[in-house]
Amino acid sequence: MRVFILYLNKARTDGNFNLDDLPSSGGRIDVLCRCATAALWLSHALRKDTKIIGVLNGSPNPPITITIDSNILRGVSPDERSVASWIKKALSDVGMRTRSGIVAERKSFQDVVREYSNHPIYILHEKGENIKKCALEGDDFVFILGDHIGIPRNDERFAERYARAKISLGPQSYLASSCITIINWFLDNANPT
Repeated sequence: MRVFILYLNKARTDGNFNLDDLPSSGGRIDVLCRCATAALWLSHALRKDTKIIGVLNGSPNPPITITIDSNILRGVSPDERSVASWIKKALSDVGMRTRSGIVAERKSFQDVVREYSNHPIYILHEKGENIKKCALEGDDFVFILGDHIGIPRNDERFAERYARAKISLGPQSYLASSCITIINWFLDNANPT
């Protein structure tokens, strides 16, 4: 299973955002929507065995996690607005699984890292080891990345205790959704099925 854990500093923790203004009214909930599309969808299908977990830390009630699992996802289109509307529904009923398979839970970033501590965890970081030099074998990985603000230092230090390494995609900083696309491409080509 591939798992992407995305730290979102200001993403709203309730469904009180405008679908026509996700960046502003949603506290950059659009980043989660784009990352979900990059993580879960191929051109004509959903990836198998892939999850994205967005850890929302914005107002009014942080933290909340949104988990989207490709194995149970139903009825969601890969466009930003569709993904956002299902996230909005999940946030209106924390702890209950929506018909789509998207669930919102009251968990912190550290709770999620602990939950996946028995998997190989890698933190994406500009100063990490180049991904080309890492021995990423198999299909079981957890990748941690931050939004445009990054992961707060205390949470990053916590994740470092469980991570195998910090890895980098090269000297450029990319959008979080682009990072996920690059990782998927890299792993797809390193471990063709």
